[in-house]
Amino acid sequence: MHLPHVLQVPHDAHATAGVRDTWIAPAGRSWDAIRTVRSTGLRALDRLPGRPGAVLVHPRHLWLYFLVPAGAATAWDLPHTTALSRNSHLVLPPPDRELPPGPYWLLSPRRVPLCTETDVLRTALRCVLDGDRV
Repeated sequence: MHLPHVLQVPHDAHATAGVRDTWIAPAGRSWDAIRTVRSTGLRALDRLPGRPGAVLVHPRHLWLYFLVPAGAATAWDLPHTTALSRNSHLVLPPPDRELPPGPYWLLSPRRVPLCTETDVLRTALRCVLDGDRV
């Protein structure tokens, strides 16, 4: 299996092969991730101006993960979300997996930029969580 070069995990000594062509990859190296429940994430996605970055779906737990630039999660403090950086890992599906079973890309890094701008994502999520509109 080969993930896109931009994710930089196939040759990463810290990434390990998972099941069903997935990789277990460390956050905090090329990207961090912001996790939220799927319903909140989808509503925030509708509020993001411009072109969002890659978004990963974990269907078993109904979570969405937004990839953000590495280091962005260290200052993340938005309630009802979880920032994943160093000492965290994500199960990454192949770049062409855009449907279940298992983790899949809602927005694949093949089609969109790797990362969503951190401040833009924070604003969209805050608006959803506060019940406001952008």
